[in-house]
Order: sequence, then structure tokens, then C-alpha cells
Amino acid sequence: MVPDAPRSPSRRSLLKRGLLGGALLAAGGAGFLALRTGKRVAPPAGGLHVFSESEYGVLDALAHRFIGSLPGWPTVEEVGVALAVDRIAEKTEPSVRAELKQLLGLFDNALAGFLFGGRTEPFTALPSAAQDRVLEEWRDSRIAVRRTGYNALRTLVLAGYFQSPLTWKPIGYPGPDDSFFQPDAPVWFGRSVPRPEGNGVYHPEDTR
Repeated sequence: MVPDAPRSPSRRSLLKRGLLGGALLAAGGAGFLALRTGKRVAPPAGGLHVFSESEYGVLDALAHRFIGSLPGWPTVEEVGVALAVDRIAEKTEPSVRAELKQLLGLFDNALAGFLFGGRTEPFTALPSAAQDRVLEEWRDSRIAVRRTGYNALRTLVLAGYFQSPLTWKPIGYPGPDDSFFQPDAPVWFGRSVPRPEGNGVYHPEDTR
């Protein structure tokens, strides 16, 4: 099944429902199981700007489960999904980046996995079928913050995939028109400028 293209992410926090303030993260922050490390993947040649190597490994594992492999579609490796997500996250607010990093840590936390599903292995160390079951548990959980976390990560992974021009042909998208980007277009630097019609002050966010 072809993955759904994501909707535009909100500028607000992706995890507004108290994920970081609850006992959920506190429970996953200590103990032997919490210290178990997952599977590592080689970091990208261009380096990481937001996520650690372990968080990058979680993103890579999530990309393989959310995207999969389909004939005629570029692979996760060809697109470089986890690296693309790192670059997307770089453009978000610091609070969002911090939440995403903690969410990825929780997702690969063996203690959290044991409390929720009786598993003692980190997410990235599980076989593919077991990873799919974990994702289904997060998606269908009665705990709202787990569902929110699942949707946030899925949205980011799909955004990292579909931002690549390699994915445009399979969905029939010809790419942006040549006139979409205008190098000589005026740039707003936060100052008010006269309205084009000369009757007051124009702000780019003003929709009147």
C-alpha cells in the first residue's frame, strides 16, 4: 500500500498533550532496562544537526516500518529519510526539537517497552514483525500521549520521504513550476513597509 502523503505540520508543538510533563518519561528514565542500547546505524556523511546517532537509528528503523519497500518507489536509503527528518527538525522551534528527541528516546527505551508491552528489548533491536506490533500499540493506545507521539513521528517520517523529488514521479507530481520560486521577490525582514496602494502599512501576515 502506497504511504499517504503527510499534511503540513503545525508550527505549534507536535506533542501538546503533556507527553514530556507526565510520569511516562520519568518511568523510562532509570533502571537497568532503561540503559539498554538499541541497534546502531552508521551516521550520515553530512553529519547530524539535531538528533544523536542513537536517535538517528530510531528514525531509520521507523522509516523502514512506515515506508517499507514497493516496486517503482524509491527506497528509504535512496531518499535518506532519517537525514531528511533531521534537516526538517532543524527548522522547528527549540522546544519542538527537545520534545522530538525525548520522544525518540522513549520509543527505543527498553523499560518503557516492558511496561507497555512486556518486551525487554529496545525498539531498534526487535525484528520487523515485532516493530510493527509496537507501532500498532502506540497507534491504538488508550493513552492519548502515545497516540500523539505515534502521529508526530509518522508525520515527520512521511514528510522526510515525500520531500524528495525521487518520490514525485510515482505519485504523478511533475514538480513545482519554474515560476514557483522568484529569486528577485521582495523579502520581509520584520519591518513594516508601505502598502502597494499607499493607504497605510502592510504586514505580510495581514489578510485584510
